[in-house]
Amino acid sequence: MLPVELSRGIKQKDRGREIVAICFKGETSSRILDYCDKAYWIYPGQLGRLRSIIKQENLKQCVMAGQISPWRIFYPRYWDAELAELIKNNKDFRPHAIFASIINHIQQDGVEFIDSTLYLNESMATKGLMNSVPLSEKTARDIEYGVQIIERFVELDVGQTIAVKECSVVAAEALEGTDNTIKRAGRIAGKGITAIKFSKSNQDLRFDVPVVGIKTLKVLQRIQASALAIEDDQVIILEKDKFLGLADKWRISIVGIVNG
Repeated sequence: MLPVELSRGIKQKDRGREIVAICFKGETSSRILDYCDKAYWIYPGQLGRLRSIIKQENLKQCVMAGQISPWRIFYPRYWDAELAELIKNNKDFRPHAIFASIINHIQQDGVEFIDSTLYLNESMATKGLMNSVPLSEKTARDIEYGVQIIERFVELDVGQTIAVKECSVVAAEALEGTDNTIKRAGRIAGKGITAIKFSKSNQDLRFDVPVVGIKTLKVLQRIQASALAIEDDQVIILEKDKFLGLADKWRISIVGIVNG
């Protein structure tokens, strides 16, 4: 959904700009076709094809938005020869490191990758309670405790999300992603958990922006979570108005937290 939200934001703020979307089969929503002028569909791992499209369209600025499932890192049979050659000597296979290598490689062709939040200011989390569901004393304590943990956790570059209950970390994110981390927390601790999502201090906003959306909110509702705390001005909320409206309906507090 982030590519869709971004494309919509660009069209709203810069109507004269042409959008060429390079979409990944099995990853990108077809809804993006409503907001782009031209679209190409390739498979994840086709780095050579990606670069050839950029050259063919004479693109000078690119934005990498949305997620390529991290599990693909462990299935190199889907990579083309160019991608395999690029990362064959990588000792660091964290998604952040792999995407940084890919971007730096493409930028050698004279392409600039720009901050993906430039057109999404209105979708960013804001400080304080963002909806009308007040925090209980217990949830407020869990958030205060959890923020101390996540500020350190994100700097390890392992994940961006933890789940807390009764001032205890129930689950911490790795490659499985935010939604699966929350599901695991629900299985372990039952209802009443608080999910907390932050960015690390050196987050590369060209490709690595923390995002929450309706899908994540539905997971929180399913496990009867109490709250979601996200970093102020660093986490994108997809379909923000709808997201906050549903959070009200499902009695989930949404809170923006200033890091530090």
